[in-house]
Amino acid sequence: MTMKSMTPAHIRKRNSWALYGAAVALAAILVLFSLPIYHFATDLYVKKSPNTFVGDEKYVKTRADVEAIAETYQNQKELGNVTVLEDVTQRVNSKGETTSLITFRVSATVDKNAWDFIASGLPNGRLLLFCVLALGASVLLLLLSLPGTFALIPQKLSRRNMAMRNAACALMLIALVLVPVFHFYTVSVFQRQMIDALTREPTPRLTSLLAATDALLYGGQAGDTAGALVAGLTYQTTAAFWLLLPSMFGLLVAFILLSRESLSHTLTRGLLYLFVIALCVVILYPYYVMLITAFRNNAETTDMYFTNIFPTKWIWSNITDIVNRGVPRFLLNSLLLSGGATLIALGCGIPAAYAMARMNFRGKKVFLGFVIMSQMFAPIVLLVGISQLMNVLNLNDSIIGLMLINAAFNQAFAIWLLRGTFISISPEMEQAARIDGCSTGKALIHVLLPMAAPGIVTTLIFVFINAWNEYTISTVLISTPFKKPITVGITQFSSFNMIEWQYLFASALLATIPVVILFMFIEKHLVAGLTSGGVKG
Repeated sequence: MTMKSMTPAHIRKRNSWALYGAAVALAAILVLFSLPIYHFATDLYVKKSPNTFVGDEKYVKTRADVEAIAETYQNQKELGNVTVLEDVTQRVNSKGETTSLITFRVSATVDKNAWDFIASGLPNGRLLLFCVLALGASVLLLLLSLPGTFALIPQKLSRRNMAMRNAACALMLIALVLVPVFHFYTVSVFQRQMIDALTREPTPRLTSLLAATDALLYGGQAGDTAGALVAGLTYQTTAAFWLLLPSMFGLLVAFILLSRESLSHTLTRGLLYLFVIALCVVILYPYYVMLITAFRNNAETTDMYFTNIFPTKWIWSNITDIVNRGVPRFLLNSLLLSGGATLIALGCGIPAAYAMARMNFRGKKVFLGFVIMSQMFAPIVLLVGISQLMNVLNLNDSIIGLMLINAAFNQAFAIWLLRGTFISISPEMEQAARIDGCSTGKALIHVLLPMAAPGIVTTLIFVFINAWNEYTISTVLISTPFKKPITVGITQFSSFNMIEWQYLFASALLATIPVVILFMFIEKHLVAGLTSGGVKG
C-alpha cells in the first residue's frame, strides 16, 4: 500500500509509531550520554622487583611498600579507583635456573561520560557539544512541524513544515556523523597531540591540552606531573559509546518516516551518497596532503602523524623559494615537451587512422599488427638505441628530441583509438559531403573531424599526460639543468641525506595546475563534440 492510497487513520497510525520510536531512541541517547563512554587507566607508580617469586619474603615486602604508596594515592579522590596490579615474567637462564621478574603497578582507573567531555574544554569535547546542539535543534524543528499535520502524508505538508522536517533530518544526520568523528578525533588528541608530543619540545597547545586533561581525569590536582601521568595513559571505549550509533540511527529513521514516503528508497539513496563521499575522500586525500605540505615549515613536514590538520603557520614563501630555484623553467619545458609531442602524435595519427579506417591496401593487417606490437616495448628497453639515435641526429640534450620520442611512443595508441573513432562514424556522412562537392581532404576536415572530436580529445589527453609524466628518458637524455622537464627538475629537492618535502610538494602543486587547466578547457569541447558535425549547415 502506497502512502497516497492510505486512509487518514493509517497515516495517523504510521506517524504514531514513528513518534514512539523517536521518543524511545531519544531517551536511549540521553541515557547513553550519561553512562561512561570512555574508560581511562593511568600508571601512577611502577616498581620492578627482579629475582622475586610470588609468596617469598621479598615479594611480601615489596608488595607491602607498593600498597602503602597506593593508599596515599587512594586518598586523592580525584584520581578515581586506585588498584595494585602485578605482572610476573619467568624465564630460564643459560645455567638452567628459573628467574622471575615481578612488575608492580599502581593504576588509577576512571570512567567518563559524554557530559564530562563537553565540560572538559578539550577540542574533542566540542564535537560532542555540536552533536548535542544538532540533536536538540533537529528534535525542536520536528516538534514545531507536527501540529496540525499528524494525519497528512509528506506530499501534502506545507512548504514551511516540509522544510523544517528536511532540516531536522539533515541535523540528525550531522549529529550521527559526529559520533564516529569524535572517536577518531579523541584518539588523535590523546595519542598524537599529547602522548606522542611529550617527546618533543613543549608548545602552548600541548600545555593547554594537558591542563584540560588534568581537569578531566585528575580533578586538576596533577599540576606539573600531568605530562608524566598522561605518558602512561591508556584508554578504551565502552559499549555505551557504540550503542549511541544504533540509537541515533533509529532516531534518524523515525525522522525519515515522518518526512518521506519511502524509507527504503531514502536509505538506499543515502548509502549511495555515503559511498560516493567516501570514495571522493579517498581519491582527494593525497591532493590534500600535497596542498597542506606545500605550505608547512620544514619541522612540520616531518610530522607523519599530522598532529595539526592544517599548518600552524602558512609558509607562503615556499612558492617564491621554488620559483627562485628554477621550477617555472621546468614547467615551461614540460609544457613545450607535452604540447609538441601531442601535436606531432595527432598530426601523424589522424591521417594514419583515417587510412586504416577507410582505405584498403596491401599489407594493412601487417601494419596494424606492427603498430600494436610496438606497444610491447617499454622505453627503458630501448634506451641505449634511443640515445645513440639522438646522438646521430644531434638531438641529444634537447626538448625537440624529447618531443619526437614521446610522440613516437604514443603514436600507436593514437592510431588505434582514432581508427576506432573513424570506423564508428557512418561512411554515408562522408559520401554526402562528397556529393555536396567536398574533396576527400575537405570531407575529413569539415565533417569527420568534428564528429570524431570525442576520440580526438581523448587521444589528446592521453598523449599530453603521458608526455607530461615521462621521467626515464628525460633523465638520461637531458643533462643541461635549465632544459629539464618538471618531473626531472624537482629531484633537486631530494638528496641522499635530506628531502625538502615542502619544496617537493609545492613544486608538485604547481605541476598539477597546467593539467587541471587543460581539462577545464577540453571538457566543454568533449561534450560539444558529441553532437557537432552531424547536421548540415
